[in-house]
Amino acid sequence: MKATNFPHPDDGAIGTFVKLAQATFFDALPANAQRKAPTAPASPPGGKLAPVERQRWLSALDRWFYTQRMKERDAYLGQAQDIFELESRIRELERRPYY
Repeated sequence: MKATNFPHPDDGAIGTFVKLAQATFFDALPANAQRKAPTAPASPPGGKLAPVERQRWLSALDRWFYTQRMKERDAYLGQAQDIFELESRIRELERRPYY
């Protein structure tokens, strides 16, 4: 699934970096100046994460990627003009190896 304004593949490294950059600089855009995103907690002294904190951080990153995929999928399905196109888009998504 490719969004209309996203020229890179979803699963590639470039696509991942673009998604991270968009999420990082979302508040800096003039259209989003009023919205404030929650800030990340400060890192512990020494800069190293404990295994539990690392696992928590990786789980949060995994959830973030999942919600980004769901938003893109919903936007893709929302572009359907009628029920027949919606059903064909759903079938197309179901046929992909990574749904």
